[in-house]
Amino acid sequence: MKLNIAKAKELVGKKIDCKVRRFGYYPMEIKERDGELYLKDAVGVCMPIPEREDDFNCHDYDFIID
Repeated sequence: MKLNIAKAKELVGKKIDCKVRRFGYYPMEIKERDGELYLKDAVGVCMPIPEREDDFNCHDYDFIID
């Protein structure tokens, strides 16, 4: 699955993870700050979440951690 803004609004405060971790530092946490949604990786770097699933910066995930 790919993360976009519509899915991230439902998952604020939860973490996403992959079975096979590649292209990122998983698990990643979905955060909201000043009305904007960000994805925070395991190192602490925040990245914006794209609006569409076919965008270049979409992150893949397999399951959600509460």
